[in-house]
Amino acid sequence: MGNFKVGSGSVCQAAKQSAWGTPVTPSVLLNMTGESITVTAQKGDEGNLLASKTAAQRDLLAIVTEGGIDVVLRPEFADWLFECAMGVKTSNKYTLAPPNQNLPVSTIVMSRGGIVKTYPDVTIRSITLTAPAQDYVRVSLDLVGTEEIAAGETGAQTLQSLSFTLPSYRCTQATLLYAAGGTAESSMSLSLCVEETQITIDNSVEDSPATYCSGLYNEQPVPGLRVVGVSCNIPYSAELDTFRKTYLLDPEAPTVALKLVFTTANPDENIEIYCPHVTINEAGGNVGGPGIIDASFSGEALSVGSAEPITVTVNHDA
Repeated sequence: MGNFKVGSGSVCQAAKQSAWGTPVTPSVLLNMTGESITVTAQKGDEGNLLASKTAAQRDLLAIVTEGGIDVVLRPEFADWLFECAMGVKTSNKYTLAPPNQNLPVSTIVMSRGGIVKTYPDVTIRSITLTAPAQDYVRVSLDLVGTEEIAAGETGAQTLQSLSFTLPSYRCTQATLLYAAGGTAESSMSLSLCVEETQITIDNSVEDSPATYCSGLYNEQPVPGLRVVGVSCNIPYSAELDTFRKTYLLDPEAPTVALKLVFTTANPDENIEIYCPHVTINEAGGNVGGPGIIDASFSGEALSVGSAEPITVTVNHDA
């Protein structure tokens, strides 16, 4: 009989590497709810005509490791997440890495039913943060790595004794502030009663081309022109209609500053996400029945002058 494994008890840990090609011992535990990391063996066909019914052989030409991890965001790994997803850490603030600067790479160690695999040189291609009212803050990570290392093989890492001691982030005390584009964080006071905010940071990662130096595995991927998207679901109201007229339909196309703040059960343990210049691309609502009218708006963070298009501040309770 097969010793079939179940998802309960699976563990995912991670750590930022100091350099490409040097897997490290995991230092943070991820609050994983699911994952889809897969290893694809790309096998070639010579295309010769000797075989009359099927291909004569398939040769291994490349190995690609990629997929995703879904987590409920917690303070213990928030700093690792935003540094590796964005690239630049300044104290407790995280911003996007400049052009021609590689993103940090990480080692991911995954236990699926007790079967442990190590994934080195993992780059975060994108993250999507979803913050619904009266619910937890969830993040989906899209990843690309190089190889999968089994326990006992060279470079394999072991799971560490890591645990959570702080509550997860949730949107029971969340706020979404807005103001005219370019307004400083400290001067923002107007708020919108949104039902859900979703923020996507897409690094537009481009895979390195295959070269004689690659072997079976691609070299470190390169980030391209980033795309930072913001979307919100909100009940339709006169306030939203004014917001729509001001930031969507005005011929001068003004930008809006947006700031999302959410906390754990402790308000001093919080994350602030500030985009000083967001262009609104869509906003409105439609009647779908006798109840409250559903509406939404979405936009994209812009690089205007020297202002960072997005800054994430992770505040810990000292």
